[in-house]
Amino acid sequence: MRRTVAMIAVIAVAAVSCSANTEDRVVVAAGTTLVDSGFLPSVVERFEASHPDIAVSVVGLSSAEAFAYGSTGTADVLITHDPAGLATFLDDHPDATTTVVFSSEFLLAAPSGWTFDDESVVDAFRSIATQRREFVSRDDRSGTNVRELTIWSEAGIDPLDEPWYTRTGSGMVSTLLIADERDAATLAERGAFLAASDALNLVEYPLERDDLLDNPYDVTVASESSGGDEFASWLVDRDGREAITVANEALFGSEVYRLP
Repeated sequence: MRRTVAMIAVIAVAAVSCSANTEDRVVVAAGTTLVDSGFLPSVVERFEASHPDIAVSVVGLSSAEAFAYGSTGTADVLITHDPAGLATFLDDHPDATTTVVFSSEFLLAAPSGWTFDDESVVDAFRSIATQRREFVSRDDRSGTNVRELTIWSEAGIDPLDEPWYTRTGSGMVSTLLIADERDAATLAERGAFLAASDALNLVEYPLERDDLLDNPYDVTVASESSGGDEFASWLVDRDGREAITVANEALFGSEVYRLP
């Protein structure tokens, strides 16, 4: 069962990337959370159906890797959730254009028996450190990893050399599965968590609403590409918004990736 979940993103990306020969191919470097959840491949499928002359190849990467792909011209379009990293990228590439396309949220996934005397994510992280509960980090410079480190900083804790802090260097689903096997907690993006939930014993730990859990995604056209411009414009226009709504309903039965 776990192997099946872990292979979903690979199969989805292969399907998206193997379209028939067309006039224009667009490479989209996107956060692994969007690929692992199946959400972006579903949206791209609808784009290709209405744009037969454009094929989209989706590459699931950390946000840092996506920016690197954009910098070298390897990717035409970036979909990332690392605002600080994006700001640096835009400083270095003033011709790039960007806009917020949708947002989701982060959650704390933890064993069902865990309890803390707090409700905020900062206090929960502080309690994990105080009680030396195991925490599994992606440690891959993804948007999720950047946000996790921000929360640790807000809690006044540097966990990097602690024995209870495990670093995977992997994507969201792999990290969730490792945390599940180790009865540990991890910070997860909601869509990827829901996609993997049937293979997990971990549950969402209840936390109060917090801006630190907000997770906006930006779509950035990184290089001159008529197909890239078309795809990015479509995403934020009526048809793209409809595709986002349909993908949410089909995959999750609710609006996990929220429109602005």
